[in-house]
Order: sequence, then C-alpha cells, then structure tokens
Amino acid sequence: MNRRKMLRAALAPALVIGLGTACSEPQPAGSTDVVEPGVVAAPSTSPTPILPTAPLTGLPVTSAAVAARPAVAVPIRVRTATTPAGLGSADVVYAEFAESDSLHLTAVFHSRDATKVGPVTEIRPVDIRSLRVLRPFVGYNSGPTGFLAQFEKADLAGVTPGDDGGKVFTADQTSTAALWKAAPKGGQPPPAVLDYGTPGTALAERDVVPARELTISVPGGPPQVWRYDAARSLWVGKVGTVTVTAATVLVLTMEYKTLTVRKPSPRSLPSANVFGEGSAFAVSGPSGAKGRWRKPGLDMVCNVTDLGGGLLRPVPGNAWVFYVPNGAKVTTG
Repeated sequence: MNRRKMLRAALAPALVIGLGTACSEPQPAGSTDVVEPGVVAAPSTSPTPILPTAPLTGLPVTSAAVAARPAVAVPIRVRTATTPAGLGSADVVYAEFAESDSLHLTAVFHSRDATKVGPVTEIRPVDIRSLRVLRPFVGYNSGPTGFLAQFEKADLAGVTPGDDGGKVFTADQTSTAALWKAAPKGGQPPPAVLDYGTPGTALAERDVVPARELTISVPGGPPQVWRYDAARSLWVGKVGTVTVTAATVLVLTMEYKTLTVRKPSPRSLPSANVFGEGSAFAVSGPSGAKGRWRKPGLDMVCNVTDLGGGLLRPVPGNAWVFYVPNGAKVTTG
C-alpha cells in the first residue's frame, strides 16, 4: 500500500468518530431532528392526566366538575319485599334499624349518577344528624312536623314532591340528575368521611383479623349478612330484594331511643342517637377490625379508629354504615 492510501485508511475511523460526535450534539431551537436510516424515532408522549379523587370514595372521578359538585341525598325505606333503586350508585349509605323490621336508609350520591332512586321516604332525625356535615341537597317525602322543623333548623336544602313542580319526582322515585338540577347553585363538595388507605395499607394498626362473613343480628328483626367476594374484592349483602355491594362495611353500636310523634299521625318509632361515641367493627377487603367511633355533633365527621386510637384505613370505594342498637350481636368469620 502506498503512502497516500495508508494515510486515507488511518483517517477513516477518525472521520466516523467525529461525525458520530457531531450528531449527538444538541440541535438548535427550531431545527429538524435527524434520524439515522433504519432507526425508528420514539413517539412523543404526553403525561397521563391525573384525575381528581372523590372525597367520599377515595377513587378517581371522570372530571374535575364531578369532584367539585355538591352531594345529593335521599332517605329510602326498605322492607323485606321492597325493591330499592339506585343504591349501587351511592358513595355512602347510612342504615338505621327502623320499625316493623324495616331499614331507614340515607343514601348519599356524589361521584356517580343514578337514573332511579327510591322509594323516597320521609325525613327523620337520623338523616339530619348524618347529613349536616356533608351539606347535600336532599330529596325527601315530607315527614312529621317536628322532623321537618329540625331539618329546617339544620339549614339543609331539599325538595319534596309537594314543591317540585313535577320536575324531580315520579311517583316515589327521583334521580340524581333531577336533584342536581333542582339544587341551588354554589354548593360545595362534601368532606371525606373515611381515611382511605393505599395499596398494601393495613385496615388498622392492631387487632386485624381475616374476615369472610359479617352478620348483624338485631333483636326482633332478620339478620344482616354480608359475605366477602374475593374475585371482586367487595362485600356482598342483600337489602330488600336487591343484592348490594360495598368496599367497606362499618357497624357502629349506639343508643336507640323511642320517639313519639303526633303530627300528621300519632305513632312511635325507634331513632339512633348518632352523637357521642361507642364501639365499632369494620370490614374492608379481606380484613376486619374492632374499633371505636366518635361524633361530637352536627358539624363533625364521625371518626372511626382502631383500639389503639389510630384512624381506620379502609380500601377506597363505597361504604355502608350501619347504626346498630345496644344489645345487637355482631359476628364475623
């Protein structure tokens, strides 16, 4: 090889290295990216939007508008033969053991819609005591004179079949869309009622037990039985003729009083005193734990703690809260 060819061969690697280095330098603003033949350019990606979280479930919602809207609530009376509507869309359901083996439910809707909700029943003190802190718009079917006065004094907004102009109720049913349309403008979203855990978080800091079945036995009435469905990670129960599910079931034991009302018709009925404190039991996911509940007054959230004083950390999702009278038996297995 002559001297010129030798020099050309020696310079070739240096030129290749020099070109590679030049291509790796940052391009000036507005320039065109150069891609080597055979190399596929990585697609440009935009960050995944972070959806807001619903305060009553701890789950993401479809839009910021849903997260920011106020809640709506409906009292529902359920007997053994009743087929209630809309309970599957409620974020929280409060259940009081009422007269004649019935349940008086307070269904609260915020993150999801229900085309039918009912049968809508009268307002009761338990509704007022559960709802005041959440500030929902309430659809209810009248009530005893004294209970209506309590509702008005609590400064809760609502609508009844007698003053809806035929726009909110159809027979004994309503819908969340009709209630939100009738609600005053400027309502605020509800506060969180539970301190939801993250994946891997234990339900309680102590005394956690495996749970597959929960039975609530109240004297004089049929038991409430809930079973854990591991495939869906949900607790399954039956209310009236309808199967319902919940991520969390809370059982709060408390004093019940007998109230006597005179208007519009004389009768006596049981009423849960949801103010104060008492024992609690919770199931969420495949776990159960004993605890304590405490609700000082109308404008305070009911806090539920384990026996060590730490807040329970249920899995995100909807919740059923049973107000159980003293003397009821709560078992799990």
